[in-house]
Amino acid sequence: MKKVFPALSLLALAACSQPAPPPAPPAPPAPDTVAAAPPERPAIVAPADAKITLVAASPAAAFPEASLRLDTLVPDAKAMKAAYKFGVTGFDLKAQTPDAATRGCANSKDGQHIHFILNNKPYIAEYNADFTEKAEPGRNVVLAFLSRSYHESLKNNGSVVLKEFTMPGEGLAAGTGDFSRDPSLFYSRPKGDYKKLDGDKILLDFYLLNTDLADKEYSIRATIDGMVWTINKWDAYMIEGLELGKHTVRLELLDKDGNLVPGPFNDSGVREFNYLGS
Repeated sequence: MKKVFPALSLLALAACSQPAPPPAPPAPPAPDTVAAAPPERPAIVAPADAKITLVAASPAAAFPEASLRLDTLVPDAKAMKAAYKFGVTGFDLKAQTPDAATRGCANSKDGQHIHFILNNKPYIAEYNADFTEKAEPGRNVVLAFLSRSYHESLKNNGSVVLKEFTMPGEGLAAGTGDFSRDPSLFYSRPKGDYKKLDGDKILLDFYLLNTDLADKEYSIRATIDGMVWTINKWDAYMIEGLELGKHTVRLELLDKDGNLVPGPFNDSGVREFNYLGS
């Protein structure tokens, strides 16, 4: 007689004879939610056909405790002048900056001073804390900052003063704009005449308010003798390799798209200086 296996036994044998299912594929990796940091912008981008060199100045003598304040400003509408009285601490006016001899650029024999800029016109070096200067009709915008004896600005917040006042008449030099909040560029150097015997480097320096370039990806377009550099870091720079004669500089504050940032002084216009043999 044939034996009949129970149905359960047949099912068990069938199950044992089939291969095991393949393992499940690994789960895809979770997307990277941390954005990659953008590459750091170079401090300077030179034109391909550059005939001269623009380099960041070496670190200058630091005055971390230096402070400048405006104690009084007295406009004289009749004389069209204004009298200023500043307070200076942590910085000695008329002193020679300790590293002046090693900078390789023009240095004032009269020492450290205040750069006084009215309506972004060429600055006046003030060696005393009290002085009187001409004013202009209408709106006057004064920027004053402490300067080393070789004319390089101190760029710490305590060493600069911005002040506005109004004189009788209509003036357009200062234009419109809110200097307490709008990104603003003030031109400083080069200026005037330079003698080769005082050094073969020409200081390029400027002052910024309400931006340091990096925070908004702004830049400075520096046009030197018709050649265009891009400056992405607020610093002092040295122009090297100039031939003797007359030269031009123009500084413009640009946004991240390469457009001029609105503001009355954000295009310095063309400035001239002379590099002389003696």
